[in-house]
Amino acid sequence: MRSSLFLTASLFAFSAVFAHAAGDHIGRTALVVDTGTEAQQVFAPDTPKIVLHVELKDPTVGAKIEGAWIAVKTDVAPANYKIDAATVTVDNDQDEATFALSKPNSGWPTGAYQVEIRYDGNLEKTVPFTVTK
Repeated sequence: MRSSLFLTASLFAFSAVFAHAAGDHIGRTALVVDTGTEAQQVFAPDTPKIVLHVELKDPTVGAKIEGAWIAVKTDVAPANYKIDAATVTVDNDQDEATFALSKPNSGWPTGAYQVEIRYDGNLEKTVPFTVTK
C-alpha cells in the first residue's frame, strides 16, 4: 500500500513538472498593424491587416505552432467565433512565428478579439485585442 501511494504521488509530481514545462515555449508577443513596429492592443475598423509576432523559446524542430483568431464578442459573430487559423512548423534556428489576418471587406466589426497560440496542440498563450471606432 505504501509503495503504490508513493508511486502515485511520484507520478503526480512528475506530471505537474511536465505540464509546467509544456507551457514554456511561447515568449513575448506583439500585435502590430501590417508592417508596423509599434505594439498595440486597440485597432480601428479600417486597419488593413493585424499581425501577431510570437517569440519562440527553445522550440523543437518540427513542432507545430498554431495561431487561431477568435471573435470573442462582436455584434456580427457568435461569441468565441473562430475566424481563421494558421499553423507554422518550426524549422532549424527559428525563434519567431508570425500570424496575420486581413481586414474583412466591410471592415473589422467593433468588439473583443483574441489570438490563441498553441504549441503542438496545447494552448500556451492568449493575446487579447479590441477593435473600436
